[in-house]
Amino acid sequence: MTICEVIGLARLYTAEGKKNRIGPKVRELRRARGLSQEQMAAQLQLMGMDSERGVVKRIENGTRFVTDLELCLLADYFQVSVRELLGRE
Repeated sequence: MTICEVIGLARLYTAEGKKNRIGPKVRELRRARGLSQEQMAAQLQLMGMDSERGVVKRIENGTRFVTDLELCLLADYFQVSVRELLGRE
């Protein structure tokens, strides 16, 4: 058991050193819809997310933190639950 688990603190990085847990699922959902990173970024911008191709790439690679607001927006965009994006379903 880690000290974080003992005192109830969340880790800022995954065990693999990634800054988010949703990257692989975002990539899977984007590819399933036949979208490029650029197309997805443009659509997210229309929904109000400050996004560009580089942002999508960094989310997918796990090198960018994702805010709670962005997590909700991405779930709405893909029409999935936040739990599914987080790999909890």
